[in-house]
Amino acid sequence: DKATVDYEAVDAGVLAKILVGDKTSGAVDIQVGEPIAILVEDKSDLEKLISENLDFLKIAGHTPKEDSTAVSDQEKAEVKQLSVDTNPVTLSPAARHILETHGIDPSTVEGSGRRGMITKGDALQAIQGASARGASLVANEISYNSTSGTATTESKPDDAEICKEVIENVSDVSVSTMRKVIATRLTESKHELPHYYATIECEIDELLELRKFYKRELNRAPSLNDMIIRASALALRDVPILKSQLSADGEIVEQEQTDISVAVATSEGLITPIITNADKKGFMEISDNVRDLASRAKTNKLKLEEFQGGCFTISNLGMFGVNDFTAVINLPQVAILAVGSGAERVKISHREQENGFILTHVDEDQLESVSVMSVSLSADRRIVDDASAAQFLQSFKTYVSNPKLMNL
Repeated sequence: DKATVDYEAVDAGVLAKILVGDKTSGAVDIQVGEPIAILVEDKSDLEKLISENLDFLKIAGHTPKEDSTAVSDQEKAEVKQLSVDTNPVTLSPAARHILETHGIDPSTVEGSGRRGMITKGDALQAIQGASARGASLVANEISYNSTSGTATTESKPDDAEICKEVIENVSDVSVSTMRKVIATRLTESKHELPHYYATIECEIDELLELRKFYKRELNRAPSLNDMIIRASALALRDVPILKSQLSADGEIVEQEQTDISVAVATSEGLITPIITNADKKGFMEISDNVRDLASRAKTNKLKLEEFQGGCFTISNLGMFGVNDFTAVINLPQVAILAVGSGAERVKISHREQENGFILTHVDEDQLESVSVMSVSLSADRRIVDDASAAQFLQSFKTYVSNPKLMNL
C-alpha cells in the first residue's frame, strides 16, 4: 500500500531550494540521510544561496538509480527463496512416512490439502511420478560376474507396488474435539500438579458376601464399583481435605458436598459423570444413578452440570483384570482413586505364642484364603500431605473390609 504523509519542519523559515526531484519528475529514490531541501531564515538570503556551491550536501558514493522499477534476477531469486523459507511445508503423518520411506523431498511435492498441506494422495502421486522418471533412466540393475565374465540383470522392485503396500498399513485418524480437550487437561494436570502416590490392599470378602445377600433378598445387587463409591464418599467425609480445591489466590477451598466423579469409557474417550451427595445415598440409589449416567454418557446425552465439577474421582479397571495402576488427577480436583481387580491370597489367620514369642511354625489349619483388592491414590502434594493420604486410605479400607459400617 502507498501513503502520503506530511512531515512538518522543526525550524521556521523560508523554503529556498528543493534538492531532490521536481514537479515533473515524479517519485525518485532517496538515500537515508540525504538532504531534500534548504530552509533560510529570511528572504534576503535567497540571492546569497544562488551563488553558493552546494556540492558538499551530496552523500559520498551515492548515485541515483537509472530505473527504480527494475529488479535484478538475483533480487528475484532472493525474494523467491525468502518466500519458500517463510512458508514451511506441512504434511499429514501418512504423507510424511511415505515420502521419508522413498527419500523424496517434501518441498518438491505440491500439496492439495487445506492451506497447501501434502496429503497421502499427493505423496502417492509423487512416488508414481518418481517411479516413472526412474524407469526412463534405469531399467535394470546390472551386476558383473568376474568369474564367468557374464553380465546378469536383476529387476528393480516397482516403487508403486511398494508404496501401495506401505499405504495399506498407514491411515490418518482425525482427533475429536473431546479427545483434544482430554489431552490438554491431562497434560496440564501432570505438568502443574506434583502427584503423590499411595497404595493399600483391602480384604473384600465381606463386601462380596453383602452383594450376594442383596442378590438373594432383593433379586438385584449393586456392583462392586457402586459399593466402592459409597466407601470413598464416607472416607472423604472422615478426611475432607481430599475433597478440597486450590483457588486462583492460592487458598484451599473445601467442598461442602461430597460429589464423586466416576470415569466412564466412551468411543470418544473417558468422561466423568458425577454422583452428587454420594455420602447420603445408599448402595441401590448409587447403583441406579451410575447406570443412568453411564448409559447417557455413552450416547452423548449428559447435561453440562452432570459431568463438570465433582470433588473426587474414581477410576476402576478391575473389570478388565488390571491388578493395580495409577491415575492422573482430574483438574481442578486434588485426588483420584485407581481401583484394581480382586485376587485370591493366602494369609495366616492367627499365630501361636509361647512365653511372649511368636512361633515361626505355621500349621495348615492356620492358613485361610482371602480376596484382596488393591487401590492406589494419586493426590496433589501441595494440599494433601502424606498423613492425610494415609488416613483416607485407612478409612476407605475400614469401610470396605467391614461393609456393615456403611449402613450406619
